[in-house]
This record gives sequence, structure tokens and C-alpha cells, in this order.
Amino acid sequence: MTPAAPESIPDGPHAPLTRAVTDGPAGPVITLTGDLDYETAPELLASVTALEAPAGTTVTLDLWGVRFFDSGGINVLLRARTALHDRDAELAVRRLSPVVERIFRITGLDTVLDPGAPTASRSDEDPAAG
Repeated sequence: MTPAAPESIPDGPHAPLTRAVTDGPAGPVITLTGDLDYETAPELLASVTALEAPAGTTVTLDLWGVRFFDSGGINVLLRARTALHDRDAELAVRRLSPVVERIFRITGLDTVLDPGAPTASRSDEDPAAG
């Protein structure tokens, strides 16, 4: 009998990354759905850097819909953070999916990009809220 695949690896084919941008109180909120990996990371970086994010703005990534997250995802979050810092803007993350939350914890990314303790994994929050 073959053991079941771990929950962190999707069973089906590669899921494209979709992005929905809404306005939040501190700046744009980008809700992601699909796989955030080496193939889709450049799309996300292009989206973040193309946003109007003047000094003092916070761009928030809602990661609840991310079903796969690898080193490409880690890299793009750090690169997006740097690109925004260069413009005196900030990057925030929230509502981490279980897959993303696990990788954040394992790699220590949660110490660099603080997902916010009480709201990081709650699926009942409105992603459009800031």
C-alpha cells in the first residue's frame, strides 16, 4: 500500500497563481490563490513592483489561498519586501495557509515577515479588510 502524500504537496497539476488587488486602509491588499513557487514568483514580483505604493504605504499579501509554497515563494517575498523598502513602503503578510505557515516557521521567515499573531491563520476574516 502506498502512503498518502503529505498535505503540503498538492495532488494535482501545478496551479497557476491568481492575484486579486483590493484597497485596504494602509494600502493595496493582494489576495493570492494557487501555487507560489519558482514558476509563479516572477509574476508576483512584477505585480508588487508595479503597484502604486508611495512612501508610508503598506502592501499586504493575503496568503490564505496559497496551496503550495517553495523557495521561489520565500525568495519573492524577500525581494518584494526589499523593493518596497527602497520606496519607503512596507510589505505585510496575513492569513497564512497551513502550508505557508509551516514554511514560515521552519525557515524563520516569520521573524522577518511577521504575519501577526491573532489573525495569521484565521479563514473567517475578510481578505479585503486591512
